[in-house]
Amino acid sequence: MVKAMVLVSVFLFWFSHYVYLPTLPQYVLLKTGTLTQVGIVLAMYGLWQAVVRLPIGIVTDRIGRRKTFILLGIVLAGIGALVLGLAKGFTGLTIGRSLVGLSMGAWVLQVVFFGSLFSDEEMIKAGSILTLASSLAKLVGTFSTGYLNNLGGYITAFIVSAVAAVVSLLVLLPVPDQARKLASSGPFRIGLVFKDKKVRIVSLLAGVNQFLNFGIMFGFFPLMAQQMGATDLVKSYLLSVNILCLIAGNLLVTSIGKRENTLRLLGISYFLFGAGITLTPFAGGIPLLFVFQAMLGLAHGISYPVLIGACIEDVPENGRASAMGFHQSVYAVGMFLGPWVCGALADLYGLDVTFIGVGISALLAGYFLLFLLRQARKKWKM
Repeated sequence: MVKAMVLVSVFLFWFSHYVYLPTLPQYVLLKTGTLTQVGIVLAMYGLWQAVVRLPIGIVTDRIGRRKTFILLGIVLAGIGALVLGLAKGFTGLTIGRSLVGLSMGAWVLQVVFFGSLFSDEEMIKAGSILTLASSLAKLVGTFSTGYLNNLGGYITAFIVSAVAAVVSLLVLLPVPDQARKLASSGPFRIGLVFKDKKVRIVSLLAGVNQFLNFGIMFGFFPLMAQQMGATDLVKSYLLSVNILCLIAGNLLVTSIGKRENTLRLLGISYFLFGAGITLTPFAGGIPLLFVFQAMLGLAHGISYPVLIGACIEDVPENGRASAMGFHQSVYAVGMFLGPWVCGALADLYGLDVTFIGVGISALLAGYFLLFLLRQARKKWKM
């Protein structure tokens, strides 16, 4: 029963983040007027995750309690949604998106909290269940956006988001939180993470992923689709296809994701990223946009779990939390830079040039980092 309550709370938490996401760029553009400001507002989501994730992990490990911080994150998600929905201009939108970004600090703790309900032998199972719940929440949320907008305008999705956060909070409140003693394996030593070349390279790859994910897929892809005639409902469908293919990529990795396949799988994912983004301006209409969103969703669905596994597989047990905190902080920087850089480029050169430039750059950067990763572990084969 406790596991189910935590799972429902996590589902509603992620739903609250994604129910307004497909049309958020257009909503922000209507209230600001420039693509640069759109990029800045969207970038706040990643910026505050980068700031908060590592410190909150250290603090909660020290005090041994996590539920209070999870509840705080849920509250911030609801408040942030309301601030976004009621914002009159750039400042209010920036504050609202910042609050939502801060709220995502709860995700690391939700993973650990849910995992504590399982035995050590079932940790992978626990992580898989929680990831599936979050992916399904993204799917339901993005699928709902267009219908909610048609029902009552943009504000409706933000209100639904806030209500989902309240219900998530109420569901989690009765779940007990027991203090845990400090780990006996030694103090936190982030310096060891910086010295691990493999962890650094894998984290940079994850940063590239999130740059593309939040700069293109959840950032300016909906605006590109609108230029080609997509309605709010179509934008919802496009992101839903992306998430369906993300889930398919997760399942593919679950089936064939082995150590010896790491570089091969990552190579495929960066090809899909580069091709899907670069070719988008040449789509010529809505049908091919679905194909390109499918490619991008599959690319992220393959690379995300592979990079998580590659990050910690060679790290000693007492350093894995530090490595994962570093990994998530680096990829949150990508979440910040993606919308900001893409917005500035789009204002200067237009969306078409931005997509082509970012797509080609992503392909080159991805394969360069994979080359470095292979050099770091010469025993791996492509």
